[in-house]
Amino acid sequence: MTLRAVLDAFAPGPRGTGRPVRVWPADESVWLRENGARRPRAARHVLRALASLGPRGRYEAHTEHGAKILTGPVSTLALPDAEAEIRFVFRITPLGYGETAF
Repeated sequence: MTLRAVLDAFAPGPRGTGRPVRVWPADESVWLRENGARRPRAARHVLRALASLGPRGRYEAHTEHGAKILTGPVSTLALPDAEAEIRFVFRITPLGYGETAF
C-alpha cells in the first residue's frame, strides 16, 4: 500500500484515530512541538517507542504497510521509510535532544 493509504487510516473521522496526521518531513517540527517531544525525557520515550515498536510513556510506535507510525498525545507522525526514521532520530538526538550537529 501507499503512504496515502496509511495516512487515510489515521485520518480524523470514522475510519481513523481522530488524531491529526503529520507527514515527515514537512510536518516534523509541528509534530515535535505539539507533542512536547523536544524535552529530554519525552525524546527518550519517543526513541524507545521507535526502537521497540510499542508504547513508551505517552508515545507509541508501530509499522503499517512499510511505514512507521509514531503516535503522540496530540497527533500522529508518519515516517514513510528507513531514511525518514534515521533523519527523524538524528533531528531529536545528536547533541542533546533537539540540537543538531550541522
